[in-house]
Amino acid sequence: MQYRRLINTANTERYQTRFGGINLQNGTPLGEWEELHNMTAESYPAVCSSQLRRFRSLPSDMTGFMMRNDSLVYTTADAIIVGDKELKLTLTEGQKKLVSMGAYIVVLPDWIVINTEDMTLVDGTFTDESTATTITGGRLTEANTNMTSPSVDIHKDLYFLTDASNSEVKKLKEGDTVKVSYAYNGKAKSLVLTIADVSTTESYVEEGQIAVVFDTSGQYSDTYYFFTEGRKMSAGRPYTSFDNVKLEKSAEIQKAEIPDMDYELIVEHNNRLWGCSSDNHEIYCSKLGDPFRWREYSGISTDSYAVTVGSDGDFTGSTVYNDSVLFFKENCVHIVYGTKASNFTLSTIELRGVQKGSYSSICKSNGLLYYKAPEGIFVFNGSTSVRADGRLGSDIKDTAVGVADDNAVYMATDDTVYVYDYLHDNWHTESLDSNTVEMLSGYNYGGALYLVARVDEDFRLYLMRGIDDTMTQTAHSMSFELQTGELNRIGAIMRHISKLRFVVGTDSSYDAVAFDIQISYNGGEFKTVYSFDSKASKPATEIFTVPVIPMRCQRMKLKISGTAENTTYTSSSAFTLYGIYYNTEGGTELG
Repeated sequence: MQYRRLINTANTERYQTRFGGINLQNGTPLGEWEELHNMTAESYPAVCSSQLRRFRSLPSDMTGFMMRNDSLVYTTADAIIVGDKELKLTLTEGQKKLVSMGAYIVVLPDWIVINTEDMTLVDGTFTDESTATTITGGRLTEANTNMTSPSVDIHKDLYFLTDASNSEVKKLKEGDTVKVSYAYNGKAKSLVLTIADVSTTESYVEEGQIAVVFDTSGQYSDTYYFFTEGRKMSAGRPYTSFDNVKLEKSAEIQKAEIPDMDYELIVEHNNRLWGCSSDNHEIYCSKLGDPFRWREYSGISTDSYAVTVGSDGDFTGSTVYNDSVLFFKENCVHIVYGTKASNFTLSTIELRGVQKGSYSSICKSNGLLYYKAPEGIFVFNGSTSVRADGRLGSDIKDTAVGVADDNAVYMATDDTVYVYDYLHDNWHTESLDSNTVEMLSGYNYGGALYLVARVDEDFRLYLMRGIDDTMTQTAHSMSFELQTGELNRIGAIMRHISKLRFVVGTDSSYDAVAFDIQISYNGGEFKTVYSFDSKASKPATEIFTVPVIPMRCQRMKLKISGTAENTTYTSSSAFTLYGIYYNTEGGTELG
């Protein structure tokens, strides 16, 4: 039988002066961490505490929020505020989503559109009851002006005639959506129509009358079919008319023509609004440049578009990526390619998609999409998705809000902000506030990254990365913590750590900096071996060495935890760890 022999080992000194982030995948060697909270790589290769968090309080009655063209845009119960301008509105109760579309801002789910150049409502928006109208007693006529062939110069006229002296007609204009009610064969019927013109000059208009002319493009493409009667007629009958017709214009009729969509998932792309319906399993886009038109199919480039998808489950997220519109579910993503309705193409990829409730987590960094899936943080490259947070070691189940630039990705749950530092390829965690926090949305704007959160009963805009001198409010304290893995669990080692040295730095400009160094021996509880409090005594220099003689053990973990306080904002870090040095005494190990 052959036995393994013991080998004598000499005294050694080891050190680590280059620090990474959290890594629970490979035993966490010295230089990476089991926990790294409110510590960053801004001083790489050293690791330093985060700056005191800067924020701005937002109105407590805010119902919706976005950032646009150097301005804060938000809604309250009865108004929209764009920078220093305010426009009174009549809004429904509940939270709003604001979508920018050129010079317009669309308030959802109310479907109110504001022209931000002059702060006026866009035609088609109903907020004033005085714009609603009902006209009774008119005549509805549908006329076929070409009876030779439905493929040659097709044209149909559909119009409503009424008394020109009726003042209610003045409330009607081109583009309005109205409901026309009439009786046919003893049965009540109605049509929802779009007004093309209000005119007294048409050849069929008699003296004292006025015609409300309806748009007959697209769906009115067969001269032999009478839309009002719902059936095909012979070529010998050119028109049909109905008396005692009622015409109605109201906000409800206008909005009835807009599909019932998951409004929080509506996005803008190429001057169209795009949306989806989980109930109907459909994807839609509006007419080019018109957020109110969703059912126009005239065979031209400005048409709206709709398509049914075959996947199971609800839609969970949407975004624009690589000049395409993406609609996620938890088990797939539907991608719409193309530039107009005639060449829009739907493609479906099975993958781990966006978690339900995490639609605000989708963000882009270095050409890749990051988002919160049911198990954790995933990254999508246009054709497949993979997990991005494997180094964190465990699943993240909570819903999240995301924001990113080409330097970092922030994925924030209500309790923890998970940060991927792209430049240094590492992960750490941060926190926003010691109070109750509800994450709402994230923004990449003006070279800075922001998160919007509800803190208790207040709204706050937090600066996460970058410079913004308008952020005048600052948290006065913060805590930080870092924890190593087991330092010497390599093989059957029988030597022991005899000395430890920590090279640390503290910023004397802070009102107070305090930290403890703790050690866990052989898996036991952490015990404090060194404490520092700048209020009690300040070091001679801002960088100093902390020597520690540990207990004799085979395994140990190190933890440094502390706090920093300051009444004013400072861009420097309160605490920096520059290096960890340790000596091992001679011994034996199995060879």
